Amino acid sequence: MILVIAPALNFCALGIAAPGDWPKDYVVKENSESPDGHYAVLVQSMDAATGQEENESGVYLADVKSNTTMGNMDKVDYFEHQNHRGLEVFWAPDSSYCVVENDGRYGADTISILEIKDSTFVQTEIGERIQKSLDGAMKKQVHDSEMSGYVSPFFRLGTDRKVRVRALSENNPKQFDNVKTYYALFQGTYDVAAKKWTVIDAHSITAEQSAALDWGYQKPDFENTTFANEDERAKSVDEQMNQVYQAAKFILPPVRFAKVKQEQTEWLKKRDAAGSIGEKCKLMEARIRALQDLLW
Repeated sequence: MILVIAPALNFCALGIAAPGDWPKDYVVKENSESPDGHYAVLVQSMDAATGQEENESGVYLADVKSNTTMGNMDKVDYFEHQNHRGLEVFWAPDSSYCVVENDGRYGADTISILEIKDSTFVQTEIGERIQKSLDGAMKKQVHDSEMSGYVSPFFRLGTDRKVRVRALSENNPKQFDNVKTYYALFQGTYDVAAKKWTVIDAHSITAEQSAALDWGYQKPDFENTTFANEDERAKSVDEQMNQVYQAAKFILPPVRFAKVKQEQTEWLKKRDAAGSIGEKCKLMEARIRALQDLLW
């Protein structure tokens, strides 16, 4: 089912985010800088947070060029290296907006889009719509109005000011034997310029499909992954490629996948003809990225 929904906005001018001085004991969150180096997310240092009585630590968007904050984020709570919580920032290529994912122990608590507006920003919460859609798909499986899952989102941000979202959900992340596990998939597109979802689709999936899609949506880090030897590297990359291939088989329409299957057969001949294991690994890594692109 495709829905078009416009969520409520939190405007900085209404007090959600206001510019100011760099707060004391705050540091730049690792990997939060914008591509142009102009902006970054500030979080309270671990030393300062562990020494305070309050349990919440505000999070700011900052202009690192002028050494000032652009405002604090609504419903985002995290301090440096906090246990069982996470904060990830995904920037558009042109640094005009970003997605901030605030994670709890097993999944995303809040997901917000921050649009740069001069010396401040506009914050739009999109996580609630994703959560509601996934929970709805899971409730249909179990016929339980209280069913809810833990969400693992993935994002692609474009210069067209559209955020493409893929998210997986499950209700039993610790895999307790006495709890039946249900899975769901969300696929959506949020138009930042129009301030609305243009595509929303959520439906149930199997455990095998969820595992394959998790591999398919994760950004691979081939450069920083080490192995005992080249044979182990080849085995790992081959397993990952097979998972991503299965994800494509599930996501793509049959006619489109038939073409991918034919391409894969021809590609395997090229890989098998490679002269070394290292060369085969590089070919598989490139193929994984190409297959992943098909999932979006």
